[in-house]
Amino acid sequence: MDMEVDRSAKAYAKDEITINAPGKRIYTILADINNWPGWQHTIKSAHLNGEPSEGAEFQWNAGGLRIVSKLHTVKPYSEFGWTGRMWWIRAIHNWTIREKNGGCVVTVEESLKGFLSGLMKKTLVQGMRKSLEELKAAAEEGEDVTTTTGP
Repeated sequence: MDMEVDRSAKAYAKDEITINAPGKRIYTILADINNWPGWQHTIKSAHLNGEPSEGAEFQWNAGGLRIVSKLHTVKPYSEFGWTGRMWWIRAIHNWTIREKNGGCVVTVEESLKGFLSGLMKKTLVQGMRKSLEELKAAAEEGEDVTTTTGP
């Protein structure tokens, strides 16, 4: 990763899941930011102009929160990460995809820093697990995840 999460943050979580799908498919789902609401049920909207690239900014709404983010790592089929800000809290969020036994192990890691961010730890852990399960369902069940990036 080009930017690591802060493992000492009061709100830090890491989780992983095995997905029976190729890394290319999993990465394509993650990198298609404009389609996040199609497979992550807590995300109501997400918008990136153009293709995902390091330094690209995007906006999204999850759980009633408007978040402004910037991609820091875009390594096709293996790593995808961004930073985000909401109110006074700064997030670093990283996905890693590793091919294993015909499928992939997907790891997600996030840290939240800022005033009262420690109060978000339980929500962070639960949301991370839910996102992994939804990614697994989208990749394995072959949901329509056509790329919608761009205007």
